[in-house]
Amino acid sequence: SEISRDLAEARDIQAERSANLTTANAELGKISGNDDAAGAEAARQEALSRMGDAAERIINEHIAGKLLRWAIDRFRETKQGPMLARASEIFSGLTLGSFSKLVVDFESDPPRLDGLRPDGRTVGIAGMSDGTRDQLYLALRLAALEMHIGQGHALPFVADDLFINYDDKRALAGFEALAKLSEMTQVVFLTHHAHLLDTARKVFGSSANIVDLAAY
Repeated sequence: SEISRDLAEARDIQAERSANLTTANAELGKISGNDDAAGAEAARQEALSRMGDAAERIINEHIAGKLLRWAIDRFRETKQGPMLARASEIFSGLTLGSFSKLVVDFESDPPRLDGLRPDGRTVGIAGMSDGTRDQLYLALRLAALEMHIGQGHALPFVADDLFINYDDKRALAGFEALAKLSEMTQVVFLTHHAHLLDTARKVFGSSANIVDLAAY
């Protein structure tokens, strides 16, 4: 706010100096070979000098504004909440590195959550595939659950066919994320897709308790 006020003041000064210069040039035009010409020229030079000072001040204020914006963005980048940082880590794993992390676009109103590609491009939720959106929601859910478990009692996590829109590789990454969660609380995974059993066994090994409900 202070920078904005200073910038507005500098612009007012520039406008005033410009008006003074115009007046001085008009007076100079009226002078024809008398002693007032030297005074008019001096006034013109003074006006030019003051305009230069005003322009320099505007440049300094503009640079200060840019630096302030950079500092704000840097602070947001380095001090983002632990939940977003953890969700970013999970999301990157679930998407097999297709996204490097999650970022918040504070310039939009309201602020918007985006995915950041390794090449620096951002993708909004609307631009993600159904599978990627599922992985985003799972990453946010697991991150929030991990934080909750760290602060209170660990309740079982029940998942009902989370991986419907996942291919085999991302299903494997999904089970690996659940394996990490299983170190903190019990995970119950319900599915009617038999091919996921092999993937679950690959991740959990003999520690997985697989129950075929069709047998009961």
